[in-house]
Amino acid sequence: MLGIVFDFLFPKKCYGCGEYGKDLCGKCFRELSIADQICPECGEESPMGWTHEECKKKLGMDGLIVIYDYQDVKMRSIIDGIKFDFNKELVERVLKNFRFETGENFDYLVSVPLYFYRENWRGFNQAEEMASVVGRKMEVEVKEILRRKQKTKQQSLILGREMREKNVKGVFEVRKNFKKKLRGKRVLLVDDVFTSGADMRECTKILKKEGVRVVWGLALAH
Repeated sequence: MLGIVFDFLFPKKCYGCGEYGKDLCGKCFRELSIADQICPECGEESPMGWTHEECKKKLGMDGLIVIYDYQDVKMRSIIDGIKFDFNKELVERVLKNFRFETGENFDYLVSVPLYFYRENWRGFNQAEEMASVVGRKMEVEVKEILRRKQKTKQQSLILGREMREKNVKGVFEVRKNFKKKLRGKRVLLVDDVFTSGADMRECTKILKKEGVRVVWGLALAH
């Protein structure tokens, strides 16, 4: 009953077109632009998102799945809805029909962590919500393996790949209860947007230093 009253007082509006009724109408959902797959190290196109042979590094990412094109105005509005309106239902909606094929059998899904102050303020971590949805679809455990140990300037306010990488250097660590438990594991690392990729690459470096064998990334948009 409370839900009906709430919907009457605050009707849902499509983040794509503004029509009332749903957070994302069927027409806008079907019109979302699918992203071309890229190498997570150099950012150039790559079949299936594999890291180019010449880009591979000992502590680098093994591949990346990106779903939607971030240049799509509708997609930007949806991501803003998830991040700033705290709309968890949108996460379910945009991931509903996707299959995630990488050729890997992952042991864990891990979200890129927010600094605890920012997560407490928002009430949730959008990457964590994504990981939960994908984990259920793939039947893979979601684990809070990583911690962001210090506050940093928001990446969106920083221009250039080099400066973004410098901004997050050394800010992630593996939680103590996972130390010495990751050797040989395969991890799918989840975040909402892959732009420069600095956060994912830094997280990958930390995971591989702890013995993780394979790290792929999954981003809602690029």
